[in-house]
Amino acid sequence: MISLAGRDILHAWGKFVFTGVGLGLLIGVTLVMAGVYRGMVDDGKSLLDNSGAEIWVVQKDTLGPYAEPSSLNDDVYRAILAMPGVAQAANVTYLTMQVRKGQSDVRTMVVGIAPGKLGATPGWPPYLVAGRQLTRGHYEAVADIAAGFQLGDRIVIRRNQYTVVGLTRRMVSSSGDPMIFIALKDAQEAQFLKDNDAIWQSRRRTEANPAFNRPGVPGLLDAVIASQSTNAFVNAVLVTLKPGYAPHDVAESIRRWKRLTVYTRAQMEGILIGKLIATSAKQIAMFLVILAIVPMDSVAGFFAVLLICVLASLVAIRMALKVDPAEAIG
Repeated sequence: MISLAGRDILHAWGKFVFTGVGLGLLIGVTLVMAGVYRGMVDDGKSLLDNSGAEIWVVQKDTLGPYAEPSSLNDDVYRAILAMPGVAQAANVTYLTMQVRKGQSDVRTMVVGIAPGKLGATPGWPPYLVAGRQLTRGHYEAVADIAAGFQLGDRIVIRRNQYTVVGLTRRMVSSSGDPMIFIALKDAQEAQFLKDNDAIWQSRRRTEANPAFNRPGVPGLLDAVIASQSTNAFVNAVLVTLKPGYAPHDVAESIRRWKRLTVYTRAQMEGILIGKLIATSAKQIAMFLVILAIVPMDSVAGFFAVLLICVLASLVAIRMALKVDPAEAIG
């Protein structure tokens, strides 16, 4: 029977090869789709792990900086530091944008980190594979190696140039964009920077407003224009806790007394996985269901063909055994 099956395969080897390739591709696509979903979930969890935070303080009634815009005054962290159980509180900004190197652009997430000591201030990249951390207040950057930058490269963020002084690994956003870390003041300027024409038009409007340009109040116009040209906002405050304090209790205290929205690690993970990548997850799940129904049809067809071949071989062998050898030879 095995010999007959082998001869049948050799007789129709093309059908056998194409059937195997088709089933292999179908199974491979199914595994790839499942791997993509798991990769998205893993990127979201890595984003939270690498931030070094246990609590995220964001604008009231928002889902936080990873899911939607959030804006806080950059002096809020001082009040949070005074709350019981808070060990460290650091401002942070997040901005997804194109970073230019030479003539090419790279889609990245630019992260503005507050000055402080590595390991004590949340938001910093936890480790480097080359170079050093930020030591100056301006025009230095630490980039994830997925961005394709090298030490010493000059990159352009908005109108300013930055020198890559350090390289890190596995620092990506929830959508897989490599992160670039710069000083907080630079990030605040980049996030709200206006072009020269917009600045000029804003100043003209301010000068034309009689409430700001009063003859009897010298210096008022200059003060208003100065306030419009600076940015005193951040996207979130990253908080670490003292030993012995529960994240839920500290979050509830900040939420109650500072009237801000606060998320623990579990809540922020639920937002990333349940809301931010929910649409992509549903699409992938739909493809997996469709593919699962079509592997099922292919597998059923495979076993049906196999059963038919076995039955046909048995019938042929049985009929061959009934033939008298002398008659066959004669």
